[in-house]
Amino acid sequence: MFNKLAKQADKMAFVRSFAHRNSGHGGGTHWVMTGYDFPPADNGQAAIKPGLGSILARQRGATNSTTGLPTYVRLGGILGDGPAWLGSSYAPFDVGGNARRNMNLTVPHDRLQDRRTLLSTFDKMDRTIERSGLVSGLDAFEAQAFDLIRSRARETFDASREDPRVRDRYGRTGLGQQLLMARRMCEAGVGFVTIHHGGWDMHGQIANGMKTLGTQVDHAVSAFLDDVHQRGLDKDVLLVITGEFGRTPRINGSAGRDHWAPLSTLALAGGGLKMGQVIGESNAKAEVPKSTPIGPQDLMATVFHVLGIPQDLHYKDPTGRPTPMVNSGKPIAELI
Repeated sequence: MFNKLAKQADKMAFVRSFAHRNSGHGGGTHWVMTGYDFPPADNGQAAIKPGLGSILARQRGATNSTTGLPTYVRLGGILGDGPAWLGSSYAPFDVGGNARRNMNLTVPHDRLQDRRTLLSTFDKMDRTIERSGLVSGLDAFEAQAFDLIRSRARETFDASREDPRVRDRYGRTGLGQQLLMARRMCEAGVGFVTIHHGGWDMHGQIANGMKTLGTQVDHAVSAFLDDVHQRGLDKDVLLVITGEFGRTPRINGSAGRDHWAPLSTLALAGGGLKMGQVIGESNAKAEVPKSTPIGPQDLMATVFHVLGIPQDLHYKDPTGRPTPMVNSGKPIAELI
């Protein structure tokens, strides 16, 4: 099922002792995305800790000062992928929402037929903005919108500009095209991208579900790995593949597997880390880690290491108390 990825195992590292203690969808996702447990998330309560992408946006700034592109982009919403109390200025730029559609200027249709007229429109807008000093009075969202319009963001966010043969390599599936878009964004200067590829909650008929989703992952991820290596991006781009928890080691009565936080597999690729290895070990029945467990905080600390974020980074929470972004986690030693 993962034949293509098996041929590229030297480009990946697999952690077989990834674990936490919340087997609920909401709580498990919150823990993995933020590094902190929050059981009320299982009942739909909003995240109370900032996610990794928002932390990076706070650290670097919401917009790349050189390219005008967002620091943090999401291609599919995931619980815990937002800023929480860091503030909405550091929320992800959502390519599926109004923000993406609003990147285009509203001009009469007949003027869009003339490429020179369109370029003139942008030039005129730039001069007007610069003369008026308007940008200095904008809030964070408006400033980001202007940065996007004046940058090459529209090209970066338009996968149709990609060579059709490259699009075919990734696969014309939702996952394949999202991974292609993520590569385009990272190459252009976006700092953090999240992708949500759902459908894995296979409480029944897991064999049939895996044939479909497993094949998509095998094709799309192997194409991504090939592409970033060919472009010399493998040291700069870290791919993290994880779910909110693992699945029960035993098949249930519906030929499926249920929620299981005590053990799951984590896969990483690139980022200048040491690849081509398996880290950690489960017990004989794949129930719990046999070796020292690696938790969400450790994953978070590892990502911090790759992104150059200080391990002791603190921000003030709503009460004014300095709060660590990583509390107890350490970068995964075997990868460094």
